[in-house]
Amino acid sequence: MHTGMGYPRSEQRVVQMSKLAQIEDFAQQVAEAISAVLQLEVAMIDEHLRLCVGTGVYRHKRHMVFDPNSGSALVIRQGRPVFIRTPREDPVCQDCGQRLECPDLADLCYPIILDGQAVANIALVALTDRQQQSLLENEHKLLPFLEKMAGLIAHAVHATTMTQRVSGLMEQLEAVVNSVNEGILYLSRQGEVMYANRSAALLLRRDPQQLVGEPIERLFDGGREVLEALSSRYPVEKELFATGTGGALQFYGTVTPLISNRQEPGLVISFRDITVVPNMVRNFISRERRFTFADIHGTSSALTAIKLRAMQIARGDSSVVILGESGTGKELFARAIHFDSPRGGGPFVSINCGAIPEGLLESELFGYEEGAFTGARKGGKPGRFELANNGTIFLDEIGDMPLHLQVKLLRVLEERQVDRIGGTRPISVNVRFIAATNRNLEELVKRGEFREDLYYRLNVIPLRIPSLRDRPEDIEVYLDYFIEKYNHLLKKEIRGFSANVLKRLKAYPWPGNVRELENMVEYTMNIAAGPVIDLADLPERFAEGEDQEGFRGIEEAERRLIEEALKRFGTDTRAKEKAARHLGISRSTLYRKLKRYNQNR
Repeated sequence: MHTGMGYPRSEQRVVQMSKLAQIEDFAQQVAEAISAVLQLEVAMIDEHLRLCVGTGVYRHKRHMVFDPNSGSALVIRQGRPVFIRTPREDPVCQDCGQRLECPDLADLCYPIILDGQAVANIALVALTDRQQQSLLENEHKLLPFLEKMAGLIAHAVHATTMTQRVSGLMEQLEAVVNSVNEGILYLSRQGEVMYANRSAALLLRRDPQQLVGEPIERLFDGGREVLEALSSRYPVEKELFATGTGGALQFYGTVTPLISNRQEPGLVISFRDITVVPNMVRNFISRERRFTFADIHGTSSALTAIKLRAMQIARGDSSVVILGESGTGKELFARAIHFDSPRGGGPFVSINCGAIPEGLLESELFGYEEGAFTGARKGGKPGRFELANNGTIFLDEIGDMPLHLQVKLLRVLEERQVDRIGGTRPISVNVRFIAATNRNLEELVKRGEFREDLYYRLNVIPLRIPSLRDRPEDIEVYLDYFIEKYNHLLKKEIRGFSANVLKRLKAYPWPGNVRELENMVEYTMNIAAGPVIDLADLPERFAEGEDQEGFRGIEEAERRLIEEALKRFGTDTRAKEKAARHLGISRSTLYRKLKRYNQNR
């Protein structure tokens, strides 16, 4: 087959999916319909010179990559049609390495244009004398026909691209809305719930699917009064009351009318449990207090050695990478190093590189100037590096930072200058870098997912935090500390854990480390009826008969199931959603387990 490109080079493979490949099945149907009507063979070749679509004998040669020194390559490069009447003799084919072996008798190729650029071409191919005669005699008719077919394919590619983009944005938006702690309800003008996030369902103690379609008066006492905000055109703050399975519920909420073309299409209610408001204020104040090494609890020799080393590190100004599993307290060490350093009087600015969408991470880190992009704040916005000037910036989950931002981070490390998005001049910054990750950076470097030069520039002083299972003697220390903490928060008088419980907890491998232990303590103190927590008060994963090896066996089995699901469905966002459904867990739970098992992909 020539199609303006000579014979296929079957050993080559195209890794990146082309735009034409996104609609390959649809394009194949179009090609077969054209071939049936015109009695000519049809081929479509993408910008990588890969045969995506073919009819007849060429249907079996799909996915082959062809010689680029030919007419069809010229069609894609220059974006204009080419009619090759004598393939082996035409000047267009003279540089094609396989022109002497080409079986084509004539080719009519037309570019498929998208956003002003050729992304593929569609070709009518003659292999018999009869087909050649038909192609030569009907050139003036077939050329405008091909133009319309190319436009149809381009429109389908554009529609698919936009659909994928919108779908991706909707997934991101839903993930963001479901990640907030506040309950969010979207109501129609008539007061029916159109959408509810997970927090709303938890706060109202309802199933999320049951909330959709519910009238507001069935959710909140005096709920119809909420609709009065439609006439105010401004957000209204008010107390909201409801009746849940456990009794009366009280919330603090904001009702915001949605304005669109001078009409109110509906309302958004954001609300939270009114009892947490004082805690929010207290947590905000305590977050900014000085954090010292004395606040890092534990007396084991392993933890003590790391604390002593961190104290030595704090005196200097070199970059630090804190390594350790999720939940070991990497940010606590970062804060202690900062406040025990000469920079302790300056700001400590933290950013989680894995929790912020890639599109927002650059503006969060580096800031932007006014007008840098649509929606940019008037006057611009300083980035985290600028906010951390004369202090410390903590880059958590550094292993998840995109490669293109790693280049900009390296420049800040080397030159101590930041370029805002849309800026014209560099801004000098004086910051100490502390990074943290639960991933193997050396392995990421080998796989090309983390820059080697950035790795060595950051990893001046590595500090590895031991996991909780490697220092079981610290478990009782943490239990005592968390009992005291939650006795105060929950107004309880729990004295401790029974001997059987302590034995069970010391045998558990704690994959979530200290964070998991704290969650367990909070759970049991809510459940326990007596002053001593017993086996019956523990979560199900601590069921009787489980020992350390048993727990590890469960973890290993779970890890294998996840790996098998990812191999079956893939690792992109949609594939992970299918894998989660297959495993019978939520997508957020799958991501959490991937992080626990260091399987981030």
